[in-house]
Amino acid sequence: MSVRRDRSLPKQEAPKDEKIVFSFELLEFNEYFNIDCTCSNWSFDLMNMLRSISAVSRKMFKTDASFRNGTYRIHDLRNAVLPTAFPVSMSLKEVEQIRLGGSKGGIHGFLVDNVFYVVWLDPLHNAYPNERYGGLKKIQPPTTCCGWRDEELISLEEENRVYREMFNDV
Repeated sequence: MSVRRDRSLPKQEAPKDEKIVFSFELLEFNEYFNIDCTCSNWSFDLMNMLRSISAVSRKMFKTDASFRNGTYRIHDLRNAVLPTAFPVSMSLKEVEQIRLGGSKGGIHGFLVDNVFYVVWLDPLHNAYPNERYGGLKKIQPPTTCCGWRDEELISLEEENRVYREMFNDV
């Protein structure tokens, strides 16, 4: 379920050397931006990226071209083709993507002072639905975190039922 948040955020000027911190206060999960479809490595890569970005200053995050164009290729979403409206009222020039890797998607949010507000997690590249990454995909969440196990149990129960019937006929 998604919730639109159009409230204003606190504006207080942070010193340029303050390190980046992440807030998940505005994080939204929906059918396009979610982590239900990821492997365990994606979460590990996300944590490593958050740790790395947390070590840099606000000034470096905003202005250092070698950093912004490096591993995390930080850029705004002005050219994005979003499948759903951004849940915070702002221009897409103000919304930024930090990618996890070339084929791993990234996160979308915005910076206020030294706080990066994470709004969407995008492991499927749905902000830029390029055919190279399989195009736009809706995320089908599992019924439980152990959905694979539940399906296996149903299959084994059916197999067991068949064997019982066979054994009873003998």
